[in-house]
Amino acid sequence: MSVVFNAATAANVSILQTTNQLFQVSQKRVATGKSIFGAADDATRYTMSQTMLSRSKNINAVNNNISTALKTLESTDNTLKQVRNLLQQMNSMATQALNAGSTPTVAATPTANVGDTTFVTGYSAGMRLSITSDTGKNFTFNFGASTGGTGSSANIRWGDVANALNSANIGVEIKFDTSNAAAPRLILRSTDGKTGFSIDGSSSQQVVDDLTGINSGYDGTYVASKFANGSVMPTGFAATTPNGMKFGTGGAVTTASSLPGTGASANSSISFVGADGVARTWSTTTAKGYDAVVAEINAMNSGVKAEFAAGGFLRLRKLDGTAMTVLNGTGNFDSNAGAGRFNVTAGMPVVQGNPILGSNNNDRRLELGQQYESYKNEITQLINNNPVQAGRNLLQGQGMSIILNEFAANPIAISGVNVTTGGFLALTTVGTTWTVNTNIELSLGQVQNAQANVDKLAAQFGNYSSFVRDRYDLNREFSVNLKTLGDDLVAADVAEESAKLTALQTQQQFAVQAFSAGSQNAQSLLRLLG
Repeated sequence: MSVVFNAATAANVSILQTTNQLFQVSQKRVATGKSIFGAADDATRYTMSQTMLSRSKNINAVNNNISTALKTLESTDNTLKQVRNLLQQMNSMATQALNAGSTPTVAATPTANVGDTTFVTGYSAGMRLSITSDTGKNFTFNFGASTGGTGSSANIRWGDVANALNSANIGVEIKFDTSNAAAPRLILRSTDGKTGFSIDGSSSQQVVDDLTGINSGYDGTYVASKFANGSVMPTGFAATTPNGMKFGTGGAVTTASSLPGTGASANSSISFVGADGVARTWSTTTAKGYDAVVAEINAMNSGVKAEFAAGGFLRLRKLDGTAMTVLNGTGNFDSNAGAGRFNVTAGMPVVQGNPILGSNNNDRRLELGQQYESYKNEITQLINNNPVQAGRNLLQGQGMSIILNEFAANPIAISGVNVTTGGFLALTTVGTTWTVNTNIELSLGQVQNAQANVDKLAAQFGNYSSFVRDRYDLNREFSVNLKTLGDDLVAADVAEESAKLTALQTQQQFAVQAFSAGSQNAQSLLRLLG
């Protein structure tokens, strides 16, 4: 059934429809802030807006990549700063080592690689190692039945010998230098660095020969005949008696030739200057064996030690580190005699022996050198673990390309540098060689050059970082401007649209009232006709 409207009612319905449509448009514009929603609304403005907004998004994507690159550069700069700080500390270590110097010490240092777990080889039951300090204290290590070095639990390690000697407190100790793990070194030394000692001739050559390269300023290098063969204990004095090796820093004077016979003849004497600077004379009116001569001179407690040197020589050694002076001699020790004299020139009795320099104590230097090496390892770890994005470690030679604009034109390429301690930094001298000034000076120069190289590299990456950051800021500003322009092209006047909404609401209310009034009139007319 169709509904018939009169003209007034039809007009009111049309007005309501139009008002509702306009009301929806204004409401959408107020809610979105836009007046153009597609090309159908305004093709030109809509297309321009979309182009600008699209470019803004593209520039933001470019800036995301630039931001990643900036973080990589910042991380690399921080790593280089840490490397620079470590190099500065290594510079201080080298300077300290140079200033520490090598201090003279009384020590026996073999060239053989002997560590605390190294087996003593070649010994058998009854053999021994005997060490006597110039203070008169003795230590003797007696070996049991073993061939040594076969891995048997009965075998003795040099660490066992060291523990026994160090516990004896005779003023002599064994220390193991492990600065080079692949080549440990045994050091037999005076605990105070100045008191002399001897590896006695009663020590078995089968034991001492483990200490290959051992050298004494008084007795030269190791010779088997200086020590007992096997377990036999030397007795008495003879030219062939093993006399061991002596170590110290004082001057020494040795007879010009082997001692004649088996003892000093009657009316023999020796005059020498003691450690206190006072001249002393040992003399005898009767013939005496040379063992007795040595014992009596040592009993004078003059700071001069009498001892036998290899080959049947008599030696007087100063214990305070100063020069040794022999003034005169008579009998077997007369400078005019054919044997036993201290001066080879007849009629010139005074002879002086300059002090032995002793060994160099480089403990402090080597300690600093070990720290130096550990810092080199730490630098390597810093470089290898440089926190970067997408695995681009600029310090391991990995470069990166940075796109700076939305068109991907003319990207900037940053080349990485392979930074290694032995390569780019050129730290080739190792701290374990810091026993001489030249090696320390070489390390010091290398560290300073490495610092300069790190500074140059940091400046190079810093220039890139500054340029890329400026471009990042420029892109960000351009992106914001494009988005603003794009939004403005399709933006609605919210105030105008809000006023329209108010007017449309009023118009809608009037149309509804008119429609209602028209409906009521039609209903009244129908009732009259009915």
